[in-house]
Amino acid sequence: MDLLLDSRFLKRLEQLELVIRGRYYGLLSGRRTTPRAGMSLEFAEYKEYHPGDDLRYVDWNLYGRLGKLFIKVFTREEDVPVYLLLDISRSMEIGGKLRAAAQLAGALAYLALKDLNRVGIFPFAGDLVRGVPPRGGHRQVFEVFRFLQGVRPSGETSLNASLRRFVRVRRESGLAVLISDMLSDDGFEEGLAQLLYHRYEPVVIHLLAPEDLKPSWQGELRLEDVEKRRELPLYVDREARARYAQALREYQRRLETYCRAHDIRYVLLSSGEPLEELVFHALREGAILR
Repeated sequence: MDLLLDSRFLKRLEQLELVIRGRYYGLLSGRRTTPRAGMSLEFAEYKEYHPGDDLRYVDWNLYGRLGKLFIKVFTREEDVPVYLLLDISRSMEIGGKLRAAAQLAGALAYLALKDLNRVGIFPFAGDLVRGVPPRGGHRQVFEVFRFLQGVRPSGETSLNASLRRFVRVRRESGLAVLISDMLSDDGFEEGLAQLLYHRYEPVVIHLLAPEDLKPSWQGELRLEDVEKRRELPLYVDREARARYAQALREYQRRLETYCRAHDIRYVLLSSGEPLEELVFHALREGAILR
C-alpha cells in the first residue's frame, strides 16, 4: 500500500503554516490562575478594578496619574482545535477524490500538529462516522495518518445532517475544514450556517474529479448513481454536455458566493492535479496556507 505522504513531502511541508484567522485566547486578569510555564502572554487592555481582583495586576503608574485603580488584562495564547471534516461518501471514489482528500487532510493535520494545535478527523457521509478524536502531540500524527490510510468510501452524502451532528457532538469552537465534492442533494447552506452560528471558523475545500469538471461522455450511456446504486439511461451529445457544464458553473458560483458573503474561505480543487500543486500553490492562493 502506498504511503499517504512520503518523508520528502513532509519535509517540504515544514516551510508552510496553516492560516487560522480567529484568535482563540483565554483571558488572564487575576481572576484566573497564573499561566503555565512557557505560555506566551500579550497585553490586551485595562479594566477598572473590582473587589476580588488580584492586586498584582494593578497598574500603579496609572493609579498615580488618574487616582483610580485599573487592572492589566492579558491574553494567553492557547492551542486551537482543528477539525478536519472528511467526506467519505461513495461519490468520493470517482476520479481518486477520496485519496486526494485523505492526502490533503493528512497535510493539514501535520501542519496543525507541528504548530502544537489539536487535530481531529471527522469523516461523514449521510451522518458522522467514527474518526479520530482531537488531540495534540506527535503521536497524533501517526493516529491520523493510520486512519486516513485506511479510509474507504461508503454511504450517501448529507452535508447538512452531518454538520448539524458535528456541532452537537463538538462544543469547543475552532477551525473546521470541510473537504468534500459538495455533491449533496440537501444542499450545504444549513450546515455551513450551523458552523457559523456555533462560532466555528469554516474553510471549504471543494474537491472535484476531472470527469466531474469536464466529462467526456458521448452517445448512449447508462450512468450509475454510485450513492443510490441505480442506473440512468442517457443520451449525451454536445448540447447535453453544455447544459451539464452550465449547471455545474451555477452550483459552484452559488457555493462560492455563499462562502464569500459569510467570510468563509473557499477553494475549488481538482483531484487530477498533483498533490504538490494543490498544497503548495492552490491552498496558498486560497489563503488556507502560507
